[in-house]
Amino acid sequence: MKLINYLIIQIIPFLPKVFVRLVASPYIAGITDDEMLLNVQKLNNKGYDVAIDILGEHVKTEQEATEITERYANLYDRIASQKLNANLSIKLSHIGQDLGYDFVKSNLMILVNAAKKHNNFLRLDMENSPYTSETINLYKKAFESYSNVGIVLQAYMHRSKDDLDKLANEKFNVRICKGIYIESEDIAFRDYQKIRDNYIVLVQQALIKGAYVGIASHDEYLIDKLYLWIKENQIPTTQYEFQILHGVPMEKKLQQLIKEGNKVRVYVPYGDNWYDYSVRRLKENPKMAGYIIKNIFSKILGR
Repeated sequence: MKLINYLIIQIIPFLPKVFVRLVASPYIAGITDDEMLLNVQKLNNKGYDVAIDILGEHVKTEQEATEITERYANLYDRIASQKLNANLSIKLSHIGQDLGYDFVKSNLMILVNAAKKHNNFLRLDMENSPYTSETINLYKKAFESYSNVGIVLQAYMHRSKDDLDKLANEKFNVRICKGIYIESEDIAFRDYQKIRDNYIVLVQQALIKGAYVGIASHDEYLIDKLYLWIKENQIPTTQYEFQILHGVPMEKKLQQLIKEGNKVRVYVPYGDNWYDYSVRRLKENPKMAGYIIKNIFSKILGR
């Protein structure tokens, strides 16, 4: 299977974009701001909260980083004017992390102030391991200015439990995900069940410490196990939310969670970089390659 996935990854960049778009379309909320915001409104109407992400990362120039920062800041204005139930989730490399600490910190503070202006929330996504420590440091700097910011911890990283122990308190807001980047086994779990087990530990420990937790997973085993624990331990619904990627076919379960009083937030990626982003993610996560190709041909065959 690993060989098959590897071979598929090699041919993905050579497939016509129409094939990739065919399967990607349910998962991408549009190309333009207007298209995305229309989708956000539709999701709000169904009872979902939303986290918005402009696709892209590792910009090469200060001009690119500045333009993306301004675009994100303007989104806060549009969210407020349209009275949408949405916040923003950003990758620091998208606003200039590769261009210097002071530069990205300056752009980050622009977004912190934009969020503060509208009493909204800003999430800092976690990228691969070379960026982890600096991302946590920048999160701390942002938090000093405005407490309504959050970060992401990845369950497959060995260090995440220590990071959680140092960061977690009643004002800490964390999204916990499994992790998508390929990392060395020296610093990351490779075993699927070990990742699951650590995921459960992280969510439970964060909740016990009083943090607000975004339970970001499509793994129904994790969702069911954690939801049972949450109910058994009488964790208030104001302390957590379930998070899901846009387009993932779990509508029945998600609507049931909402019906039972839980908050469900849909992660909404959009923008011009949908194709490059999809190809990069497939290269970084070979296990997904076979699944994506299967979906492409299932749609073509109408199955």
